[in-house]
Amino acid sequence: MPMSSSDFEFFIYLCQAGSISQAARELDITPAAASKRLSSIEKAVGCQLLSRSTRSMSLTHNGRIYLDYARKVTTTIEDMNKLLRQQSDEAEGLIRINAPFGFGRRYVSRFVADFIEENPKVECQLHLSDHPLNLIANSFDIGIRFGALPDSGLHARKIASHQRFVCASPSYIAAHGEPRHPHELSSHNCIVLRQNEDTYGNWRFSQEEQVYHVRVRGNLSSNDGESVLSWALRGQGIAIRAEWDVYYHLKDGSLRRVLDDYQLPNADIYAVYPYSHNLPARIRLLIDYFAERMNIVPFNR
Repeated sequence: MPMSSSDFEFFIYLCQAGSISQAARELDITPAAASKRLSSIEKAVGCQLLSRSTRSMSLTHNGRIYLDYARKVTTTIEDMNKLLRQQSDEAEGLIRINAPFGFGRRYVSRFVADFIEENPKVECQLHLSDHPLNLIANSFDIGIRFGALPDSGLHARKIASHQRFVCASPSYIAAHGEPRHPHELSSHNCIVLRQNEDTYGNWRFSQEEQVYHVRVRGNLSSNDGESVLSWALRGQGIAIRAEWDVYYHLKDGSLRRVLDDYQLPNADIYAVYPYSHNLPARIRLLIDYFAERMNIVPFNR
């Protein structure tokens, strides 16, 4: 039978009390109940721990060994609980973060560095990937995600409103014209991003309550967003890009939005995490920090 920490605590208390009857009074149990519990502990370890008579008791050799280890175990448990409480109450300890490559490289890495400067007792490990990783299986504390979230059992907090835009360079529009309806994209060269679990080349638009599914095609596609953006800037086609990625290009005129009367699927930014309750302070503070920094569009360069 395995020992429990409560057995160790009871035995320490019993030895401090000096007798079974005294320990029973202080614990508000009967002497018979205290004696039965001691017998149960001795049966579990397979030896006698206390020599006892009606008026006195003394530790056996094995009893002294048991008491020594019981004190070590309970002290270790107390230290562990103290550390866990401290980790939950203070911004201290390790945070492992998963984020998309492009956005993670340009923004999340900088936000993490700023957060560490303000919270030097926190350690952050940032893992960038071209597709979302399983947080639980890979021991991540936070994942940065865009758009609709799968029903994965994870908890999520929206940290920024965000959009995707259909865009093209002025040179492309001058040479090929500007589409006025999503269905007109079928006659244009569209640059396709092959990423995550999306059905490549299927673009979805909505206007009021009407939804349009358009199968697009073109002579360029990539799993890398930066490549897609560079091709669009060179006038080689129409692309869908995230607001964070094209804001300044739209502002300086090197790209133009097209079909801006139609909406693309949700692209809001979320922090997802596997904690159901008792969110550690370091995790909560970092999510708060992300929300404060990311909810400003455009993000400061």
